[in-house]
Amino acid sequence: FGQSYSQIYVNDNGHLTFNAPLSTYSPERFPMNGTRDIIAPFWTDLDNRGNGDIYYVQYTSGSLLQRVTQDINTYFPALNFQANWIFIATWHEVAYYSKSGTQTTLQAVLTTNGHYSFVLMNYGSIASTSKSVQVGDIKINACSDDGSSPRISLLRTFNYFGQSYSQIYVNHNGHLTFDSSWSSFSPQRFPMYGTRDIIAPFWTDLDNRENGEIYYVQYTNGSLLQRVTQDINAYFPALNFQANWIFIATWHEIAYYPMTRTQTTFQAVLTTNGKYSFVLMNYGSIASTSRSVQVRAVQTNSYQDMFYLFFIGPRQCIFL
Repeated sequence: FGQSYSQIYVNDNGHLTFNAPLSTYSPERFPMNGTRDIIAPFWTDLDNRGNGDIYYVQYTSGSLLQRVTQDINTYFPALNFQANWIFIATWHEVAYYSKSGTQTTLQAVLTTNGHYSFVLMNYGSIASTSKSVQVGDIKINACSDDGSSPRISLLRTFNYFGQSYSQIYVNHNGHLTFDSSWSSFSPQRFPMYGTRDIIAPFWTDLDNRENGEIYYVQYTNGSLLQRVTQDINAYFPALNFQANWIFIATWHEIAYYPMTRTQTTFQAVLTTNGKYSFVLMNYGSIASTSRSVQVRAVQTNSYQDMFYLFFIGPRQCIFL
């Protein structure tokens, strides 16, 4: 994200830092404020004095580089990525504090080809715990106007008005597209005509070069799926909906172009149970602006098993 590092620290409590070691065991909610860069595969209160080992290793050649290269190209085939370095940090069968004998195994893999950088997070057996845990979201790009994420492979197929998609793009100007990235910063009135499917939680001219970050993350299990399941069933109880996948895109404290330091935060949540699909739109602080703004999910195909929940505020919803 624009910073070049030649050193790293593998901290016992499930995170990596660059400028200095970090002993904190109380995870903070992402995105964090401040200047510290952190990679947190499993940030919680760990203790390897009773059991567990923490390892690191790095390579510039060999079979593991080829394996990582194959993994990256599976999800980003257009990049033609060839890893020239990997760094692997492993927390192996480490106990929670103060629960000696519990065993949790996780791993962070850093890799680069000199141009693109990736972090892979691998999980083995995770012991149950009532402790707070934080796992880092993925930040797309820290300094690009009218940019986009690379093509993101979805862990579940998302059915959108009769079209099934296995990929998505998170575009900087407040919208999601499926077939290709899209740099448009001039919102069009809905419904749009044409063949492009678009989900626009806040389509306007945004610029995160000076401030603001854009994240995405997806899950196929865990507490967030249960939370989304509860939200959907609160409004559609007859469906007996059970989410098996969620994709979350977050635009956090993004500035309007060219109004540096303005801060606008919003989020799109896509979810499915394999039959029904939903889009939830969540809004934090929205900076005032005279710019044109458009909010909508666009249907370009026949309506088929698709619902929207537009979360306009903490207690307001609009169903379309």
